[in-house]
Amino acid sequence: MQLLSDRLRVIGGISLALLASTLGYPQDAQSGATQKKETVYQSQTVLRATTRLVVLDVVALDEKGQPIPDLKADDFTVLEDGKPQKISDFSYHHPASASAPARPLPPNVISNAPQFSANSCLNVILLDAINTDFSSHAYAQDMLVKYLESGPTIQPTAVFALEGKLTMLHDFTTDTKVLRDVVAHFQFQGPTHIPDVYAAASPFQRRGSFQVTGHGRALTASSMLFLAHSLGGYPGRKNLIWLSEGFPINLFPDVLAGEQVMVVEDYSPLAERIADELMNAQVALYPIDAAGVSINDRFPARTAMSSMAERTGGKTFFNRNDIDTGIRTSIDDGATYYTIEYYPQNRVWDAKFRRIELKLAPRHSQLRYRQGYYALGPTGGSPASANDTFSHALDRDAPTSAAVLFQASVLPPSAQTQNKVVVNFGVDPHTLAFEKQSDDLQHASVSCVVWAYPAKGDPVRAEGESKAAIKEDVYQQIMHSYFPCQRSLALKPGHYTLRLGVLDETTNLIGTTTTQVNVP
Repeated sequence: MQLLSDRLRVIGGISLALLASTLGYPQDAQSGATQKKETVYQSQTVLRATTRLVVLDVVALDEKGQPIPDLKADDFTVLEDGKPQKISDFSYHHPASASAPARPLPPNVISNAPQFSANSCLNVILLDAINTDFSSHAYAQDMLVKYLESGPTIQPTAVFALEGKLTMLHDFTTDTKVLRDVVAHFQFQGPTHIPDVYAAASPFQRRGSFQVTGHGRALTASSMLFLAHSLGGYPGRKNLIWLSEGFPINLFPDVLAGEQVMVVEDYSPLAERIADELMNAQVALYPIDAAGVSINDRFPARTAMSSMAERTGGKTFFNRNDIDTGIRTSIDDGATYYTIEYYPQNRVWDAKFRRIELKLAPRHSQLRYRQGYYALGPTGGSPASANDTFSHALDRDAPTSAAVLFQASVLPPSAQTQNKVVVNFGVDPHTLAFEKQSDDLQHASVSCVVWAYPAKGDPVRAEGESKAAIKEDVYQQIMHSYFPCQRSLALKPGHYTLRLGVLDETTNLIGTTTTQVNVP
C-alpha cells in the first residue's frame, strides 16, 4: 500500500487507501485518477487568515421596515475612513433559497462540517443566566418556549446557555419542537458571582449600576470571544440573540475609591475587542432585555449592549414584555441580507480602528452593518491564546468548531488495533494553510487530538502534531483528497464521549466535533 509521501510524517504511517476505506472517500482520489470532483467547502476564516478580506453583511430595510430585495453591487458605495473601496464580491441571501440538510455521511463516519447548507443566516440563541436575575431569566425562558411552541419556520438555530461556563444545549436544527423541549427542560442555577446578600436580590442596582465581579466579567468576555471563534468557521451571517439583563463590561471608566486609594478601571478596550471578533466572524448581536419593562434603568448595562449591537449590525430590544416578539423579530430581521466583500486599499496594518460607511443609491432606506474593524494584519494570533482556545473547544459541552473541516472514523478495540480505540482523521486540505518554502516543498503542521470523557473523572487524551513537507505532485494529490492523521487510546471498559479536534498550527484555526464509543 503506497504511503502518501516519505516526507509526510503522520503517526501510524497511515496510507490514503486505508483512510479512504474507513472514511468513505473514493480510493480513486488517492491514486490520482481523474474524476469529477464535488464542490469543496472552503472556510472563509482561512481566507481571512492569509489575506485581509473585509466582509460586510448588510440588512437593507425600506421606510416600512421591510427588506429591500434585488439590489445590485452598483447600488452600494463602500467608504473606509472616507475613501472609496472597490467591491470584490457581492451576493444576496434570503430565506426563499434557504436551508437543505447536508448530504449523509458513510456509516460510522462523523464530520464537523456544517450540517446545513443555507443561503440565508444561522441563528444562535444565548440564555444568559449569569448576568440575569432569577425571575427575569425564568420569564425570558418561558417566552422563548412560547415562541417555539408556535411552530415558526426558522433558519437553522442553535441554543446555548451561559452559567458557570458556556454550554451548548442543542446544535443547529430547524426542528422547533426539539429546541422547545431542550429549552423547557433547561434548569439554570442563577448567578454564581453574587458577592453578598444585598446583591443577591438582583445583579443590578435600582439606579442601573451593574453588579458583577471580576469572575463574572471575565466569564462573559471569554464566552463571547469563544462563540466568535467557534461561529467564525460557519459561512455567512450569524445572528446571536442574547437573552440577558445587561452586558457586564462598562463602556465608561469605573472609578473605585477606598482607603485613600482611587482606582480607575477602563474595560472599553475589552468591549472593542469582543465587538471586533464578532464582526470578523460575521456575527450580528441582537440583545433582548430579559427583564422586559422594568423600573430599573440599568443605563450602563443597556448602553453597552446597544453599542455592541450597533457596531456588529444587530438591533436591541428593551422595555418590552413581549419577549417572544423580540425573538421572532430578531430571527426575521437578519434572515434577508446582502454580503459585500472588499480588500482594503490601505495595506498598512497599524492596528488602528477603521470606520466603514455604506451608502445606497438615493432612496429611503435603513442600513445595518458592522461599523468598522481594527487593522490587524493577516495573522492567526498568538500560539498561547490558540492553545487556550483549543483546550476550551475540547470541553465536553463545548460547541462544534468548523474553521478547519474534517471527517473521522472511530475503530473500537480489536486485535487489529492492538486493543486500542483508533481514530482516523481525514482533514479537508482546503481549510489548512500550506506554505511553499525555500526547499521547494509544501509545508503544513496540524495537531490532531482526541479527548475521551468517561462517565466520571478526567478525560483520557491522545495528542500529537503531524507535519508535512511534500513535493508539488503529492500536494496536488492531497488537495484532491484529504490530509490524514491518526490517534489511538487505551481505554478501560465503559462508555466514553469523544471530543475530536484539529488545530492548524500555522493559522491557529480549529475544528472540533463529538461522538460516542463503547469499550467492552
